[in-house]
Amino acid sequence: MQLNFLGAMNSVTPSGILVDTGKARFVLDYGADVEHMPPKPPMAVDKVDYILLSHGHLDHCGSLPILVKKNSCPIISNSCTKELTELLLLDSVKINMFEAGDIEEAKLPFDKTDVKLTIKKFVDLKYRKPLSFKNTEIAFYDAGHIPGSAMILMKTKGKNLLYNGNFNTADTRLLAGCDQDLPKIDYLITESTYSQRDHPDRKSQEKGLVQLVNETISNDSVALISTFAIGRAQEILQVLNSYGIDYPLYLDGMARKSTTIINRYKNLLREPNSLDDVLEKVTFVGGDRMRDKIVKQPCAIVTTSGMLAGGAIIPYIQKLHKDRNSSLILTGFQVPNTPGHKLLQTGRFIHEEIDVEVEMFIKRFDFSAHGGRKELLGFVKDVNPEKVFCVHGDDTIGFAKELDEKGFDAIAPTVGNRIFEL
Repeated sequence: MQLNFLGAMNSVTPSGILVDTGKARFVLDYGADVEHMPPKPPMAVDKVDYILLSHGHLDHCGSLPILVKKNSCPIISNSCTKELTELLLLDSVKINMFEAGDIEEAKLPFDKTDVKLTIKKFVDLKYRKPLSFKNTEIAFYDAGHIPGSAMILMKTKGKNLLYNGNFNTADTRLLAGCDQDLPKIDYLITESTYSQRDHPDRKSQEKGLVQLVNETISNDSVALISTFAIGRAQEILQVLNSYGIDYPLYLDGMARKSTTIINRYKNLLREPNSLDDVLEKVTFVGGDRMRDKIVKQPCAIVTTSGMLAGGAIIPYIQKLHKDRNSSLILTGFQVPNTPGHKLLQTGRFIHEEIDVEVEMFIKRFDFSAHGGRKELLGFVKDVNPEKVFCVHGDDTIGFAKELDEKGFDAIAPTVGNRIFEL
């Protein structure tokens, strides 16, 4: 078995791994580096037989149409991930066309037709229901990251390879932690996103968020909550609901569609009917006219994007940035050089032609959907593989070295040594 690492080497994006069993060539994820324009795919690969997709985030699925156009290969995933991937890919095309202004100026190497073709290639594989593809048995296990996320197990020639994609061992309001009842693992490919730090206690983050929302609304102002559309927005709604909602609550941006999709897959949620309850108290925002109206009253607005890089959050900031009584609440990590990161560093919101000082109260909370350092180390220890490959992190080399010192045979692939024989 040969492993060829195509991306996310000593960085968090874009993910892509080629596994060649000698009988078939599998690509595990094929994402996009959305910090660049056009988004950068992983290294090119030809002659792909199957794509195994861990979950529907752009850094893992954002370049799938490129592979499908070249290979016309099936994508093994699940129905929830299929719908979320379609949502994100179509949105990528829409944003690209809007920014380009003309089809001939579009920078994305695929269009809406390519996305539709890609979605037709999906093959549903449910958790713990193994299927065989050319003498390789494939099984998905719940990764606990976002709805539909999967750890991918490949069994070939008597050896088990586990790719955990993005995973979380801890329960959240939305999801149970990842499946830890696993078979013996010989080779582990692990994400390393938070290998260097732990997350704060989630209960303290919940209480801080709710307290700030309540204080802002009590001050007759707007609590504007920035979230990622998939997973984070739904969890924040549940957090607010768990502490009681007695104020107008609105949902805007891509979070509207993603919430509708996720709520169709109740079996994937920690509590199957948990979103039904909160959605009875939520109003979906229908456009700019409605946005103009709702910001004139005390309320909470949950909207995208999570790093302030686009989406419905932009017009809200334009309307509210001078209101010192309103709050702008960030609910996750802000990648360096994103508008959200720049705002935290400078107090200014800078996006395309917008450059304004934000006088709102700004606060960031940590509701990460990744396991922290303690969870990463614990997972590797519990799995106890013969060999560990560290990917998807800003310091995979340091993490691999630390695992080596703890007695594991660990490697952080780099561009120069990305091919391994097992």
